[in-house]
Amino acid sequence: MAKTSAFPAVAFALTVLAGLLVGAGSALAFMKHGAAEVQRGWSGSRVTGSVDADPWTRAQVALTGLLALNASQAMYFRRSADDAGQPLRESCRYRVAGGPLPGRWWSVTVYAADDYLPRNDDGALSFDATRVQPDGSGHWQAEVSRSRPAGPIPWASSRLAGHFDLTLRLYNPAPSAQRDLASIPLPSVTRIDCAGGEGA
Repeated sequence: MAKTSAFPAVAFALTVLAGLLVGAGSALAFMKHGAAEVQRGWSGSRVTGSVDADPWTRAQVALTGLLALNASQAMYFRRSADDAGQPLRESCRYRVAGGPLPGRWWSVTVYAADDYLPRNDDGALSFDATRVQPDGSGHWQAEVSRSRPAGPIPWASSRLAGHFDLTLRLYNPAPSAQRDLASIPLPSVTRIDCAGGEGA
């Protein structure tokens, strides 16, 4: 009786395993970044934290550790790239600039690639509406970088964050903002420079 080669069975098993790994990886990527609406480089959803949230949105909340309230209490926006589409990196400095936001209060926080706060002791992992200094028209600026900038500009530290994300939380948003994400004037994120000219 001819001896059957084990090669086809092994090849089939490896193909199935590769398919499972690719599928799991794409599912995790989808859950992390979601199918949220994208506005001015920020992604957000009107159903995060609500009973209307779909299974993918709920999985995203569970995966990223976001403690999501419903939209009448808070709205969440996230981005991992600057206005030019380049990934946010610890080695670069960024200017975050905006104007009045339609909510009672807001904050911007740095999260490292593992979805945790950067493990540094700078005591400056976020800035908020109470720390910025709007001009006469309500416009403000802040900086995200790995070292404290000169001067009084509000600052969030990206030291030890690697490739990081920014999360904007808008608390008690106006009803118009809850209905239409496109109406929210979300801030810009512009790269100032990078250490050693990296990415220039």
